[in-house]
Amino acid sequence: MSEKAKTAIFVIVAAIVGGWAYASRPVAINDAPEEEVNKPLFPEFNDPLLAQSMTITRFDPERATIRKFEVANTKNGWQIVTKGGYPANATEHMTQAAVSLVDLKVLRVIEASPGQQPDYGVVEPNAKSLTAADEGVGQLISIRDSADKILANLIVGYADKENAGLRYVRVPGRNRIYLVKLDPTVFSTEFSDWIDKDLLEVNPFDVWALHFRNYTLQLSQQGAIGYVPQLDAQVAFNETDNNWNLTQFQVPQSRESANLQPAEIPAGMVLNAERLNEIRDALKNVTIVDVVPKPTQLADALKTDFDFQKLQQEDWGTLIATGFLPYRLPGDDAVKICGVNGEVVFETKDAVRYRLLFGNTRLGGENKDQNQQYLFVQAEFAQEMVPMPELQELPEIKEGEGQDIEAQAKLREQIKDANGRALDVYHQRTAAAKLKILDLNDKFADWYYVVSEEDIAKIQLKRDQLAVAPKQPGGQPGAGMGGVPLRPEVMLPGSFAQPNPPVQPAPANDKPMEEKPAEEKPMDDEAAEAEPAEPMAEKATETPTEEKKADEPATEASETKSEDATEKPAENTQD
Repeated sequence: MSEKAKTAIFVIVAAIVGGWAYASRPVAINDAPEEEVNKPLFPEFNDPLLAQSMTITRFDPERATIRKFEVANTKNGWQIVTKGGYPANATEHMTQAAVSLVDLKVLRVIEASPGQQPDYGVVEPNAKSLTAADEGVGQLISIRDSADKILANLIVGYADKENAGLRYVRVPGRNRIYLVKLDPTVFSTEFSDWIDKDLLEVNPFDVWALHFRNYTLQLSQQGAIGYVPQLDAQVAFNETDNNWNLTQFQVPQSRESANLQPAEIPAGMVLNAERLNEIRDALKNVTIVDVVPKPTQLADALKTDFDFQKLQQEDWGTLIATGFLPYRLPGDDAVKICGVNGEVVFETKDAVRYRLLFGNTRLGGENKDQNQQYLFVQAEFAQEMVPMPELQELPEIKEGEGQDIEAQAKLREQIKDANGRALDVYHQRTAAAKLKILDLNDKFADWYYVVSEEDIAKIQLKRDQLAVAPKQPGGQPGAGMGGVPLRPEVMLPGSFAQPNPPVQPAPANDKPMEEKPAEEKPMDDEAAEAEPAEPMAEKATETPTEEKKADEPATEASETKSEDATEKPAENTQD
């Protein structure tokens, strides 16, 4: 290479480096500090309706990672981008956030050096330059328009010591620090603040039947599924009496038994209608705190006629990680996806059956200290809620002396019209129910929901809550129903090791599927927030409470009995 060529290359490289340095320099501010006081920090951002997306970036010092939360107005409406596109109820919340920056005025200007930024909490959250030991890292707020142009970019730092309503902030690329009046709560990254929290959207007074299926499923390393029943009870609401009736009640034959047998409420006790009403009302308040996207193929299968044969390795991995397994429960005619910690089924008067399946538990929330549980929701058609009408038989017209043929024909037409109206009502109710079920499954199928364990407990019925003594004259209910001591209602997180995928339910295939190991990825970008395999890692962080530890089998002998009890029904997966 000639000297001229080498010189040209050096000049080009120098120009590139110089351009990069110039572009990344702190932005010069023409105004003197005193000239910025009482003026908008973002003078060109004067219309909050221009805001079409917002990204909130924060630093997690415990994991030395960057966390991002992004909400955007897409062709499908507002969505939480970092949660796989979950629908966001963001119009009002987004407007509040945008308005707070449109009206943001400078109260004081501090000429600070980069070394002073930690003192005010305005260090930019940057994954490439931060470590767990770094302090004073702020929260970066970026608001953009529909063309992805930045309307406002701000690092929110500490509150002022003398006035908590004031905050120190900094614009990325500037050294100046500003004191402004700002409420940081409008920039919440809490998932539940941005969504419609009413998951089921059901009117409690439309609930006409409840079915409590308390059991646990345990998956062995060999792929066998052990079934441990605790209670199976069904109740129906009698509108005439304005009360509940017990339609089915089954319990295990013994503590070690995997078989259910019919049982009755003890003499002198009555069905606990008060508790059943509480459960019915609590269905309205099941609140989502987080979601994990299901694999696309699994979601698509759940929206149509579900077929286990179509599931892939990725599908089984997320099902197992969140606590849902294929199994044919006693009384069912087919294998279904079931929760490892049981389920509650309820039916509404519009012929929709909701299945709420309870999966694994985890620790979550902003501080990772909230007891949470995975929830799998499905909707089915409750045919018994729309019975075929009893049609009147059409009488034949009798001819002859003394027969009023005209009256007979009129009666025949009246019966035909009545039968037609009854069939129309039947078909309309059936069509409306099936259309609603399609809409519900289109909503439910895409997500593993996460709710608080407290919400789950409110809609579960324990065996000792089924019946109570009649109310005393003072109006106080009697004691709850006793009986054989039960196994824990909730399976402990560490009660079995991480399993292999279950045996394929189809009779033609006896080989268990092999689970594809989840690839570990650093959580340093927004993709980590929506990683489907995340529940696997989160589950490992679970810590059983002292109450749950007390429920664990105390001896090796009892563990052996439990294994013997679960191995026998494992064949159920092949049905």
